[in-house]
Amino acid sequence: MCPTKSDEIGHTEKGPINIIVIGCGRVGAEVAYGLYRKGHKVTVIDKDSEAFRNLPEDFRGSTMRGDVLTQDVLERAGIEHAQALAAVTPSDSVNTVLGHIARVVYKVPRVVVRNYDPRKRSLHEAFGLEVISPVVMGALRIEELLTRERPED
Repeated sequence: MCPTKSDEIGHTEKGPINIIVIGCGRVGAEVAYGLYRKGHKVTVIDKDSEAFRNLPEDFRGSTMRGDVLTQDVLERAGIEHAQALAAVTPSDSVNTVLGHIARVVYKVPRVVVRNYDPRKRSLHEAFGLEVISPVVMGALRIEELLTRERPED
């Protein structure tokens, strides 16, 4: 099911949205494929064309090789019309810069950045970005599983 999208006035309608995923490692490929399978228009950008091998063969979104920190690459990917952007490169600094540019310069309504190194999470938060930290989430889940009450046998 596609999420709701809004226009400037606040009206909403259901349907596919334009999403840019920056970084096509394991996380980026998984995010891009999941969004594509839900019917969204997905463009994936990575500096290394080999990274696109992480995408399943039946992925029919767009892929683009290029330096994600250049205006030309972002605009060719359609950032001016994107309703959402996920910055999931392995660089916290790059993800923060991309998230900030997407929100402030291009007014992308939904921006999520991946935090690679938990010690650098405050960098993302300083810019008011939505942050996801797989390392922290994974560690918390493992702690939960190890310490939860188990039913009596």
